[in-house]
Amino acid sequence: MTRKEITGERDLRFSGWVREKLPDSSTGFRVTDIDFVLANVQTKRFMILEIKTRNSEIRPWQKSLLSVVNRSIRAGIGSIQQGPFNKWTYLGMHLIVFENTYFDDGKVYLNDILITEDELCLFLSMRGPLSI
Repeated sequence: MTRKEITGERDLRFSGWVREKLPDSSTGFRVTDIDFVLANVQTKRFMILEIKTRNSEIRPWQKSLLSVVNRSIRAGIGSIQQGPFNKWTYLGMHLIVFENTYFDDGKVYLNDILITEDELCLFLSMRGPLSI
């Protein structure tokens, strides 16, 4: 069974520390988090998700940085020939945008395509068509 959320709250102290202590973006320094890494250890498939709410758009610098991560993983995954990471399949980085905050208060888009909750569940479970 999937582990339950413990507090329902996110501690933002480290985020504040990063903003206060590390170089300012004016220096070229950029920071972004990766919202989710989904994996199935039996099928050796995984994907990365970026989530936006309230119809937020991914900022150009974030899109560029996540693209570097995505291309690097794609390029490197095929070069792993042995060990525990051999034969894993990377299913890409995907953007989910909620029109508001959740399925019950607006539309949901996967990679700019309108999608239902059931379709998204199937896609993210890595059981259904991955061409969405």
